[in-house]
Amino acid sequence: MPASSQETKLKPRRAVSSSQAAYILIIIAVIALSAWTRFLSGDGKGFKSIISSDGTGYYACLPSLIIYGDPTWEKFTAAERKVYGRPDYNPKYLALVNGRPVNKYFSGESILLLPFFLVALLFSWISGSEVDGLSFWFQFFIGIGSLFYLLAGLHYLKKILKTFSFSADVTAFAMIAVFAGTNLFYYALGQPSMSHVYSFFAINAFIWSIIKFSTSPSNRLRILIGIFLAIIMLLRPTNALVLLIIPLFLSAAPLSAFIKQMINLKHPGFIISLILILAVQPLLWHLQTGRWLIMSYPDEGFYFLRPRIADFLFSFRRGWFIYTPLMLLILPGIFLLPGKKRKNLSAFFLFFALLIYLSSSWWCWYYADGFGQRSMIDFYGLFAVLIAAPLSRMAGGRMRLLGIVFAFTCICLNLFQTWQYRMNYISPDNMNRVKYFHVFLRTADEYRNCLGGCTEEPFYKSDLRHPLASLLTGFEKPQLYWINCEPRIVSRDSRIVNRDPGAGVNAVFLFTNNMEFGPGIAIPYDSLRKDPSPLYCDISMKLYDSIPAASNQAMLVFAVDSLNRSYNYYNAVRLNDIPLSGCGSWRSMHYSLNLPKIINPKAILKIYLWNPEKTVFMVDDVEIKIFGKE
Repeated sequence: MPASSQETKLKPRRAVSSSQAAYILIIIAVIALSAWTRFLSGDGKGFKSIISSDGTGYYACLPSLIIYGDPTWEKFTAAERKVYGRPDYNPKYLALVNGRPVNKYFSGESILLLPFFLVALLFSWISGSEVDGLSFWFQFFIGIGSLFYLLAGLHYLKKILKTFSFSADVTAFAMIAVFAGTNLFYYALGQPSMSHVYSFFAINAFIWSIIKFSTSPSNRLRILIGIFLAIIMLLRPTNALVLLIIPLFLSAAPLSAFIKQMINLKHPGFIISLILILAVQPLLWHLQTGRWLIMSYPDEGFYFLRPRIADFLFSFRRGWFIYTPLMLLILPGIFLLPGKKRKNLSAFFLFFALLIYLSSSWWCWYYADGFGQRSMIDFYGLFAVLIAAPLSRMAGGRMRLLGIVFAFTCICLNLFQTWQYRMNYISPDNMNRVKYFHVFLRTADEYRNCLGGCTEEPFYKSDLRHPLASLLTGFEKPQLYWINCEPRIVSRDSRIVNRDPGAGVNAVFLFTNNMEFGPGIAIPYDSLRKDPSPLYCDISMKLYDSIPAASNQAMLVFAVDSLNRSYNYYNAVRLNDIPLSGCGSWRSMHYSLNLPKIINPKAILKIYLWNPEKTVFMVDDVEIKIFGKE
């Protein structure tokens, strides 16, 4: 036979592209870091915090309904109390609506996690583990679910970037940058039960389905688009803003044609899938309250007339561009998109403006505890396109190199600050410019847990015009509700003198080296108001360190005895924002804090100074104002 007929032609093995290599690298990093942080480091019990914080509320529908069959939340709350070892624990995710407890979070995350929850249920039964919704297998498989949706979101992001004709290298770098250079990294590995990773997946999957449908319409894609849009809305309703960005991803057909194809009654896949998934939420509300439609956030909302846009973007407290500087690349990226996509920039500008406006209008514009502006994580797949654009189109090698160096620096900074946040160098809720630069790039143990102060935003619809109480003491005479207020007389240069009312003397409170507890108030709640309500406390005072660093360990304590007949509240914050080394001058201090809703009218509110190190310093002109709801 001819030699040619005997030869077997071997097809060359397909080389792994840069984007595929990046995706594989991310998978390895995610699995390794997750295993290390949850099971290998410390005492190996890190898995117990996989379901935590707000994430417990997003997840709670599954165990409450499937394990306990209890829409009143009492049985799952009892399980939480047992697991946390806190008989006084009350879930923050529950709100009172129509006289009944309601989970204020929407059900999108629970829907996505349902398969993983059922597998956890099966493993718990097989292994004989406790079936409480919070034991090992539930924590483990919810963590697996989070990683699955993270990787699926990145997979769809890779597909989206390819449609913009970015090179494999740029696609790979953009994927790594968005994962490792933003707080997506922290919320994927540090708080995997929060909703952001799931929204990141759903939005990317929705966009990819639209891109695919615009080139190859099919009923299957109609159904998927409806499912993903419903999930997006059931994760965070405000994320429906993604609809505004659709024109940017349509290949040729105008938006009007796309809409007609979606709502075409001859092909109702989109409408049916959208309605069926969205119907889950009113069904859950009805089970909990007997009503089909409710406002599940009765005590929270938007201040549309006073958005905090500058703070949202640039504040050292939680500013988006401060803690995620990589996103500065989206500014040139808007104008460096491929030519055919730039014609729809008006859609992006409208979307981006409304996103910033809406996010910064939330009453707590920094979104309570967290690392960076977590409300923006959901849309990082969109912004990855704008990050890739300048890296792909920058003219000249130097400009591209500059962009890559900037992005790489942002990645290193984000990873380092994520470590700082996890190790308590960075405060989860009370950063400012002074604190930020005090711990910037610090690794020494002395900088851990060194930050103090507290300045919270007043809770939604606080009545700041009419304080429930305004209590001021200069320590000249005893006053109602004040405790531990024995004064000392000082001269103008702050030296202690006898009680001689001569010129230039002033009464102050002096902490001596045998004194632990200082001035404060103890006030019954029913003397403030009769109905259950949260309280906002605003405190100001003057401090004088008699010796260097005297007040660095001193605390301002907020406590409520018998908050709701079974729960006592306690929170202590350091007096100083950062450790101080000087002494010999008076300084003005200010603090503010929201207290949880007080149910028990016989509760006692206490605010006082605590000096555990028994150091010597002075306090004067302490003013405490307490506010309630409008």
